[in-house]
Amino acid sequence: MTRTTRRPSWPLLAAVVTASALVAAAGCASSPATPPPIPPPATVGATAAAVHQDARITLPVTVGLAFHHPMLASRAEHEVLFTVQQAMRAMVQAEYTSDGHDPELTQYWQGVGLAEATAQIKPWVARREQPVGVIVLSDTQYTAPAGTGRAKVSFCADWSDVVRGDSRTHVVGAAVQPKTVHPTYEELGLRRGGDRRWHVVSLAVTPDSPHCS
Repeated sequence: MTRTTRRPSWPLLAAVVTASALVAAAGCASSPATPPPIPPPATVGATAAAVHQDARITLPVTVGLAFHHPMLASRAEHEVLFTVQQAMRAMVQAEYTSDGHDPELTQYWQGVGLAEATAQIKPWVARREQPVGVIVLSDTQYTAPAGTGRAKVSFCADWSDVVRGDSRTHVVGAAVQPKTVHPTYEELGLRRGGDRRWHVVSLAVTPDSPHCS
């Protein structure tokens, strides 16, 4: 079954942060307001080992993640999409660290997926840059687990309202994604682990994808 939905402090950075907050609150003229985050799935019947409380993932005020997703029609869909939301938030949080390492990464990413996520984080840390603005994930498509037990989630990641902030000087630079190019198309594969929780085990990223026109 496949389900889809359409998109709807630094002293020198203060003005940019304020503007980004206003955009996040009001939404662009062509986009709906930022959706509320997906709440954790109910833990009824789950063992203590299967429950991971990650309330500590609180992104800095300088960056936001708007995840537009299908209606949560089943427990599995809820669990998978919650995992994707938290996995992406953990990536952004890691981009704000000095070394790119964050304990929440390994809670949601494993194997090849973790390696790919780390590769996405590394350039930010190497350049000592941090994303500033609102990242919009839309056109989300969920494919339920098949015979392999692996679920799939894809979306278009729009970084056109995000600029590169220098973590040392607190000065912002160019936009991550120019308005003249398409958003990035991302495909994630998820599998339930021995801890009974879902993990992202693969990530394929296609920048400037016509799929996201």
